[in-house]
Amino acid sequence: MNRRSSQRGARARRPRGVDPAVRAARWAAVRRWAARSALATVVAGALAGGVWGTAWLMAPDTFPLESVYFDSRLEHLREADLREALEGRLNDGFWALDIDAIRASLEELPWVEAAAVRRIWPGHLRVQIREHEAAAVWNDSALLSTAGEVFQAAPESWPADLPELAGPDERAEEVAERFLELGVAMERIGFAVTGLAMDARESWTAELDTGARIRLGREDINARLQRFVSAYPGLVREQDRELARADLRYPNGFSVRWRDDDNNAPN
Repeated sequence: MNRRSSQRGARARRPRGVDPAVRAARWAAVRRWAARSALATVVAGALAGGVWGTAWLMAPDTFPLESVYFDSRLEHLREADLREALEGRLNDGFWALDIDAIRASLEELPWVEAAAVRRIWPGHLRVQIREHEAAAVWNDSALLSTAGEVFQAAPESWPADLPELAGPDERAEEVAERFLELGVAMERIGFAVTGLAMDARESWTAELDTGARIRLGREDINARLQRFVSAYPGLVREQDRELARADLRYPNGFSVRWRDDDNNAPN
């Protein structure tokens, strides 16, 4: 009886604690959870602060736009035209301005080839404009730039004495190049080219400063032109009359019509 009681007492006094390795693992898990919770709190606070800070920076009252400076010499546009194009786009704060939208608004204006827009701290906007340089009237309704780009502009703003070119818009650069080549060739025999057109059949017709018309056709343009330029001085000496029109579309030659009292205009 005493021995069994003693044994039960011995069992009751045995330590019942958790294994030290298990305890350490549990505490490590607790510390990781606490660290993650703290990090999440910090991140959430930072995000909230960042959102608030961004909104504060973007607010018009925090960093307002103080001035817009147009740093360009304008020939066909007025500064008032530029400011009107930006109406409603400059009401945001300095950092909230949509620079791409501002540039796009300016580049929609007639005569504007390209615009550059830049923030200048503190509170200033610098705008630079490059205007188109007109090379010719295009299809009687637009202008062709020296870069080969067709653009619209009010007819009253067109420069005087521009050559008149015509053709499909996608062939504008080709027409301009042909015009320059033709001008060099015709200058050798005393003419200036004032117009050149490519029709729907891709046939070329040139107008000269004297009012004469030259039909070049579709093929072998350079060879036909060279043949005419080489022969023309001799024809003038023989006829001593003013050229009305020439047709270079023949395989091995060309035809010429002279201006006289009965025919004062080319057909």
